[in-house]
Amino acid sequence: MPLITFLSDFGWRDHYVAAVKAKILSEDPNLQVIDISHNITKHDIIHAAYVLKSVYKNFPEGSVHLVSVNSRSEPNEAMIAIKIKNHFFLGSNNGLLSLIREKDPDKIVKIASEEDLKGNFPAKDILAKTAVKILDSKNKNLEGIGEEMKIEDFKRFIVPNVKATREIIQGHVVHIDDYGNLITNILKYDYDILSKGKSVQIKFRNYSLTGVQEHYHESQGGEAFAIFNDQGVLEIGIKQGNAAELLGMEYNSMVSVKFGDY
Repeated sequence: MPLITFLSDFGWRDHYVAAVKAKILSEDPNLQVIDISHNITKHDIIHAAYVLKSVYKNFPEGSVHLVSVNSRSEPNEAMIAIKIKNHFFLGSNNGLLSLIREKDPDKIVKIASEEDLKGNFPAKDILAKTAVKILDSKNKNLEGIGEEMKIEDFKRFIVPNVKATREIIQGHVVHIDDYGNLITNILKYDYDILSKGKSVQIKFRNYSLTGVQEHYHESQGGEAFAIFNDQGVLEIGIKQGNAAELLGMEYNSMVSVKFGDY
């Protein structure tokens, strides 16, 4: 059954999450609202995009994903709806939704009217009722939601690209999870192709690891390790430790995978 997911940086101390859910349920009390997370780092659209990108495909097709992180950070910033295959995303045109995938969305619609722009709680006043309207729509193509937006008006956030040759893959840390593990943008797909029959060194700052392990339990307490996680990207961690703090790494820190002959 199609449903609404909710992702924000609101936290749990205040009424904000409940107010958005109350608005949705007042429009249709039969809807199901699933919380993805409300502990996104404040105003951090990179963190929010990573979490959303990691999980949205696990929800049924036709689901609506309501996102409220760093909304209205700029004057007259539009609220938008985008369609990617059979999923719908609602949020601010602040670059966050551009990070869900590299390709352009299948459709982009501006959903905020001039009257809506006067409010200070767009997640409740605009996005909540729009989410319900999309689920009520028979054609599921954002018709009647608002005015279609030109692709050049869709705000993009540019992230560092991976560079790969036969000798090296150069990537970056794109996320630090709650354990302090360093999530990179280096894909297992690329690694598997380039590493065949070669020795491997994972290099970052002044550190180096030999090879990639298969499971978390293969390392001992306090040891650094590299592994490909469930998203199929390279992750660097320290068993029972915080890799970001102990290794002095942060978002955008460089990580290299070097290949050589045995």
